[in-house]
Amino acid sequence: MNHNHSLIEADGFTHVKIVAVAFVATVVFMVVVSLSGLARWDSMLVHGPVVKATTTTTIAGSGQSAVR
Repeated sequence: MNHNHSLIEADGFTHVKIVAVAFVATVVFMVVVSLSGLARWDSMLVHGPVVKATTTTTIAGSGQSAVR
């Protein structure tokens, strides 16, 4: 039985396990951060006026709709 107490003396399989654990941890971290919504659109900096479309208004006589 080979005990790997040092990275220098570790065999190749131990290195593969370390890389696999690091990769899985990275993917899990990315998924958690993505689902938590840390980078929300509400927190983005806005340059210029903020325009919000709220209701559709029909212009009398023209039959067209305009968003106001």
